[in-house]
Amino acid sequence: MSNHSCNLPLDTDCFGLTCIYGLVFCVGLPSNLLSLWGLYHLGRSGGGSCQLVYILNLLLSDLLQLLTLPLWILYLREVHRWPYGRLACELVGYVFYVNVYASVMFLCLIALDRCLAIVHPLMSRGVRTVRVAAVMGVAVWSLTFLFCLCGLLPSVYEPQQRLCLEQYPVTARFARFKIATVLLGFMLPCAILGYTSAHIGVTLRRSPSISAHERRRIVGVLVVITTNFVVVFGPYHLVGGYRFLSLLVTSRPCELERSIFLVYRLCYGLTSLNTLLDPLFYFFLCADARMELQRSLSRCRRSAKPGSRVQPVSNNRRPGPSLIPS
Repeated sequence: MSNHSCNLPLDTDCFGLTCIYGLVFCVGLPSNLLSLWGLYHLGRSGGGSCQLVYILNLLLSDLLQLLTLPLWILYLREVHRWPYGRLACELVGYVFYVNVYASVMFLCLIALDRCLAIVHPLMSRGVRTVRVAAVMGVAVWSLTFLFCLCGLLPSVYEPQQRLCLEQYPVTARFARFKIATVLLGFMLPCAILGYTSAHIGVTLRRSPSISAHERRRIVGVLVVITTNFVVVFGPYHLVGGYRFLSLLVTSRPCELERSIFLVYRLCYGLTSLNTLLDPLFYFFLCADARMELQRSLSRCRRSAKPGSRVQPVSNNRRPGPSLIPS
């Protein structure tokens, strides 16, 4: 059954998704670049730790996702007709899926790292190292890429209708893959987030040694992660779970696709909003992050002035801000 026989209203999501993608790209790109710039100077000043590695990977994932948004906007302007051929569609489609679920996994790693640092600060020192964080980063990227590659094969491009990353109605194989992404890419991370949040909450109530400033930062991290899961990723996975489970059992798939098309597509677009929230980790997790970023930007402005000289770096420079709690 083809998309033409389903007679889907493909033009109904174009305006809404174009507005979402345009806003996310215009705001998310500079904010992620500024956060990466701040992390670079933070690492140079001696403030590196496993948290920095996780945040760095999260921001890189966001940047890759942001770079695909202009192509999706052009795709929507053509009313769901991909103008760049099969290879470009497959590349952009893989990048989009991989970075969505890589972001989810790095959010889980940040939550687990905070839980270990607060609940088991001494026992976890051997685990919370830059080397372990780097290994975990490589593992997340590799597993996510292989999982998405297996699920999206043989192609995400439909040549007759020139649809990219869309199929109406979907095959049973793709529906099972999407159900697996709901379970492994959303429900399991939600369980991890609930477990870590509960333990952190109990420790904060029982420990009087944690200052009010540190408590606000810890709560800020949990709020950002929870907002990502509930507001950004939640609607897409819940609506998608209903859609793909129903498609496996219904005898009228086109009727189901027509009834849920607009809601599902708008929830799909909401997943890009995580690129606006993720830079907040830089400010919540890095001590004196704003001051470090302001200093680096001030140095750039001074060096850009005509006739200015770059001051030599002293060997006795003070260590930069550290990540808390250590």
